[in-house]
Amino acid sequence: MKIRLQEIELGTKNPNKSQAFFSTVLGLETSIEQKELKVFKSGVAGIDFNVSTHLASEKTIISFLTDDLPLVMERLHANSVVFSGPNNSHLGMISIEFTDPDNHIIRVNQATRESPDWLRI
Repeated sequence: MKIRLQEIELGTKNPNKSQAFFSTVLGLETSIEQKELKVFKSGVAGIDFNVSTHLASEKTIISFLTDDLPLVMERLHANSVVFSGPNNSHLGMISIEFTDPDNHIIRVNQATRESPDWLRI
């Protein structure tokens, strides 16, 4: 099974205000600009940092990509970790979500045939 960090997503009420903050304060460049989503160049190929209204303000999701979502689900079951999904997700992916011991939201995605090539690991 392969797994790697994919993205860190911060929920925001105002993506433009967040974009201005991270651009001005940290000098981050935006790679994708949509009304409800701003994706920044993280400095690491294949890892995104973004702000969006897809999440409630003050929420954070850390997402991973895998090539074997059923194996990840087996490992979660074996360790008594409750998760939701699998569900269809954006960019043609299938996803599950769970929380870590500190209640951080963790998402694990697997690309499908409908997903862009850059999401395949």
